[in-house]
Amino acid sequence: MPASRKQYTHLEMEAALCVWEWINDVTLDDTPQNLKEWVELREGVGSVELRHQSIVLGKWCLKIYDALTKQDRDFFDSMSYDWEVIPMMMRYANDPAGVPAIYKESLPDPSAIAQLVAREVLFKHYVWDCEREAEKQWKYRDLVFDHDDVIERAFEDGDDPAAVINDLGEELELIKF
Repeated sequence: MPASRKQYTHLEMEAALCVWEWINDVTLDDTPQNLKEWVELREGVGSVELRHQSIVLGKWCLKIYDALTKQDRDFFDSMSYDWEVIPMMMRYANDPAGVPAIYKESLPDPSAIAQLVAREVLFKHYVWDCEREAEKQWKYRDLVFDHDDVIERAFEDGDDPAAVINDLGEELELIKF
């Protein structure tokens, strides 16, 4: 192989492919996950350029992933890398004006984005804990989604999921099972 050709690791290629899948999901067809800003970007720079920049974006996502799994290798446990983790990171691939960024120099600092992604992951786990409690205490798993504002506030306040669900059920005069 000529020295001028770049070589990529298996992880870099996997990340790039997952990014490319996400880009296609949000730019092709008129689906609920269609993101107008990304569609406009694709129309402006073209599919070939976006596919090429998936490598840059994949490497950026890996930096975020590495920062979040440095202390806890299982940080993203129970989450699908390609359908949950990469999309979560890609939602933050914007320049300071909020426009989708695809070039290395315009992408936000991975460390700053890692903090935002960490909050999302922790909230997702909190919701899962609340769902388990709602099912256990009230046999009403959707209690969490029916009162998402309460759950969001409780998460921000650091409240125990079991106590939050108990208090919410009692306030609504639900019957315990």
